[in-house]
Amino acid sequence: MKIKFPSLLLVPALASLACIFETGLHAQSVLFVGNSFTYTPRSVGVGTVSELNKGSAPGGVPALFQVFAEAGGKKPTVSMETVGGKALSFHYENKRALIDKPWDIVILHDLSYGPLVEKGDSTLKESFRTHVQKLKELFVAQNPAVKIWLYETWARPDFVKSHRAASMESMQAELQKSYRDAANDFSLQGWVPVGDAFMAAVKKGISDNPATPEVEGPLNVWGTDNHHQSVLGSYLAALLFYGTIYHEDPRSLPADNVAAGHLKISVEDSKKLQTIAWEQLESVK
Repeated sequence: MKIKFPSLLLVPALASLACIFETGLHAQSVLFVGNSFTYTPRSVGVGTVSELNKGSAPGGVPALFQVFAEAGGKKPTVSMETVGGKALSFHYENKRALIDKPWDIVILHDLSYGPLVEKGDSTLKESFRTHVQKLKELFVAQNPAVKIWLYETWARPDFVKSHRAASMESMQAELQKSYRDAANDFSLQGWVPVGDAFMAAVKKGISDNPATPEVEGPLNVWGTDNHHQSVLGSYLAALLFYGTIYHEDPRSLPADNVAAGHLKISVEDSKKLQTIAWEQLESVK
């Protein structure tokens, strides 16, 4: 019996198809760079994430994102480089050796007030923008195809209560503009509207706003310190990253996923947060 070999003309085409198939199966490397707004809560008891800073426990938003990605049939390799209370300038100047690698996807955020102008002082905002650009250049030099998103953080109830911010709405609007402008000005992949989703949860009567005496909703995406996120806040943030990075509807994930079960988030509440995430992502398309 004669064995038929593919025509030589077909070999390049078959090779191209093989490369496409291999790329589709490639486990993307994802890096989160930030501070406590990324790693809170330090341990969520689920997820497989590497913390590049030895001695620091992995967890928080990256771990929940990894669980969601796995539930959605993805297989990312997730790492995080986080230090509490530090701006992007710190990571660039002090942690460059840890992060200067060919990542596929990078998520960045600054101090909670870093992108703001306070009392006419724009020093921190200028540093934020400068180091977004420097970090982009660092990552692109290692991988020209890297996709970089900015993590838009949230208005802080404690700032409003101490009169450091006029209102939650005004602080969130300024944060959104700074992150959106930086993403556009430096030609990044985009910005992820986590803080906007927190405010949307209040408007829809799902979450309370700790800055007001009223109780707007039964849940709280802010933590008891009125500064950081709660477990629910990290859960919502991770849903937004899943939807953004994979162009997926967060509502397609099982509401009773491993993370929800471990964190004792009810199916009903999980669905509410999934819907908030989807609506917010739709609003910024």
